[in-house]
Amino acid sequence: MAFWLNSAFGEDSAAIDIADRGFLLGDGVFETVLLAEGVPAFLSAHLERMRAGAEALGIEAQIDEAEIAGALAELAKRNGAQKGFASARLTLTRGVGPRGLVVAKGAAKPTFLATLAAYAPPDGLAAVRIILSAQRRNELSAAARWKTLNYLDNILARAEAAEAGADEALMLNSAGRVACASAANVFVIREGGVTTPPVSEGAMPGIVRGVLLEKAREAGLAITEAPVEAAALEGAALFLTNSLMGLRPASLGAGAAGQGGEVLKRLQSCYGEAMKRDLEQRAGR
Repeated sequence: MAFWLNSAFGEDSAAIDIADRGFLLGDGVFETVLLAEGVPAFLSAHLERMRAGAEALGIEAQIDEAEIAGALAELAKRNGAQKGFASARLTLTRGVGPRGLVVAKGAAKPTFLATLAAYAPPDGLAAVRIILSAQRRNELSAAARWKTLNYLDNILARAEAAEAGADEALMLNSAGRVACASAANVFVIREGGVTTPPVSEGAMPGIVRGVLLEKAREAGLAITEAPVEAAALEGAALFLTNSLMGLRPASLGAGAAGQGGEVLKRLQSCYGEAMKRDLEQRAGR
């Protein structure tokens, strides 16, 4: 598989330095981007979040959108993923540094890696089977506010779901309220209204989540950010969002997976239109 590492293309060989802090300490941020016909969706939003995360972590990196867009287009060609959908992973680490936790400012040169492969989106109508995880999300941690490489809690939560025969795991925060899923944001539909936990509750500031909060309101749909108690999930219709699956209904045990269908359809249409406009705009650049 072809990859793009620090502005150079490579193929098939291991290329990350063994002293890279991303590999050793999870010291970095990442993004997962959906491509359609070789064009990345919402790339500007993804890179804006990556820049913000890097700044929060004190990683000094130049993230050039035009260069990255060109690299993704080339990776799609080299990996035979120009048609249909593809998934790209963008990883930024602090880079190679000395032993220890602290690195002097300017002492490490950041590492930027992009990989890409063909991707088959799941059926958007099939409900995701979810459980409540025993793993908690620390809403006060920087690792919860940014898409960092520190994903152990999420990994353990997803493993817990797999062992229970489920697809995903909902994670509560330290106060026992809903934060997000291991790799998705969660939305609750009740009486035609839609609620999602705010970032301050430990929710990931997801790209799809942000699009929905902006565009759904423009379309006249009631969608709000508010704390969600775990008890509020009982009997409610749920859906999950992330950049690869878009919006998918979710079922928690005997939850109301079949309810809220019309609201969900309108939101899926709203998101689909927003993605179409973004892809058309980028393709026309």
